[in-house]
Amino acid sequence: MSAAAAGNDDGEDYHLNPFEAAPSAKSRIQFWKVASRARWVEEAGAAEVLESKGNLWLTTGVARGGKLFYNIEEIGFLVERGALILLNEKDETIGLEGIYGKIAGGKYGCSWDAFQAYKQLKSLGYIVGRYGVPWTMKNSGTCDTTVPPTSLVHTDQSFNRADGTCRDITKLLKEMHIDGISPSFEVYLPNSKFKKSAPGAPSFLLCLLRNKPPSRVELEIVEINFGGIPLKYCHVDNGRVSFLSFDKVTLPSLP
Repeated sequence: MSAAAAGNDDGEDYHLNPFEAAPSAKSRIQFWKVASRARWVEEAGAAEVLESKGNLWLTTGVARGGKLFYNIEEIGFLVERGALILLNEKDETIGLEGIYGKIAGGKYGCSWDAFQAYKQLKSLGYIVGRYGVPWTMKNSGTCDTTVPPTSLVHTDQSFNRADGTCRDITKLLKEMHIDGISPSFEVYLPNSKFKKSAPGAPSFLLCLLRNKPPSRVELEIVEINFGGIPLKYCHVDNGRVSFLSFDKVTLPSLP
């Protein structure tokens, strides 16, 4: 499939649902015998897909102007599994060491800890996209409730921005940013009929926890202000990824 075809995100092909088979304690990681090719575009902080093989494009990459782009976390995940070859501007292969360096530098919208969280969720079969970054601009006439503050996008690429109609909400969400707690990813359950042009509401938003644990008040403020979509939290410690959720606990009144 050509890159132009990949930009048309109305396909109905199926992707692996890890919950359709018998449960296993191991992550359901696929390794590919054929690889797509993409070229790194420094100005975009992402890679433009030159040749897409298979149906990976159904649940990875953002479509802009008839082209498909992979963000750095997607690049790392796909290259690790042999599904993607990343090229530089001279069409030389960029190896994993170079890709890891880009991720660790934190300049392209994804930290090393966020990459570990992304990789774990993808290995389990979840559909994962950057928070507030539309999969496609086809249906961007109205503002999505999960458009992120500018400070959360980190990069200055056009495909990481929503239309100007959303700027007021973006400003409001920026003001609600609490002590570094903010969603990094929108996460969808495995869905063989997932469509980028109509993804629906995510199953949950994933926030990375850094430094000290948040207070109850901080958690309540964050949860109230993200459109009623469930929030889950992730903590990464020396490569070990833990996912958390917080429930309300009410103590009985003493007589």
